[in-house]
Amino acid sequence: MKMKIEKISVVDQTIDWLKEYIEENQLKEGDRMPTEQEVCNMCGIGRSTVREAYRMMQALKITESVRGKGVFFRKQEKPQVERSEIADWFRENSENIENYMEVRNAVELMAVRMAMKKGDKKWIEHLNVISEKTKELLAGGHTRQNRGVLMTLYDEEFHQKITSVSKNPLLICIEKTITDCLADYRNKVFMLDENIERAYRSHCAIIEAIQSGDVSAAEETINEHLADSLADMKMVQEKN
Repeated sequence: MKMKIEKISVVDQTIDWLKEYIEENQLKEGDRMPTEQEVCNMCGIGRSTVREAYRMMQALKITESVRGKGVFFRKQEKPQVERSEIADWFRENSENIENYMEVRNAVELMAVRMAMKKGDKKWIEHLNVISEKTKELLAGGHTRQNRGVLMTLYDEEFHQKITSVSKNPLLICIEKTITDCLADYRNKVFMLDENIERAYRSHCAIIEAIQSGDVSAAEETINEHLADSLADMKMVQEKN
């Protein structure tokens, strides 16, 4: 089975091809997916594209990656959720989310202080790369669902990078736990384009504060970013 790849949305097209592969080969849960190299050979695309496609499919819970063994089909993709369903989910889970966000706020304020003392320019460059990928995401070329999944991955990467530069094992461990707890929340939040735009602006402000060397400004922008995130959730509930 060959695939003709267009220049636009190559990752989305790769995901579509992989979904067709699952259907045409009648894969059952637990069946092995083709390797990255096999997809590259069959489709004539680069490995980084395939890796990103599989990363998104894992976030969508279509596949599961097992280290040293490969990628396996997990289950059929859930239909795209509507705005009203997102609002209902927020209402049901708002108390837990607010509790997680309180801890997240404390952890990330400590992390950015430590990171600004211990980090070099390379980690700021990494944050800028993530920000640029988000900017490209806003330019279009992805389905709404895939756009939301990518933004979830970028947002996780952005915040985990700051914590990792703190070089504090306990903070890194807590951040990972919080990331796992907030996975569904992020997935729901970033299904709405306005939340992606707001997060992008917040990330840019955080980077600017870090680059200035002003710890207080960096803390303030992180506080505002997390407060905006909770405000986004409440706004969706009120409007639906």
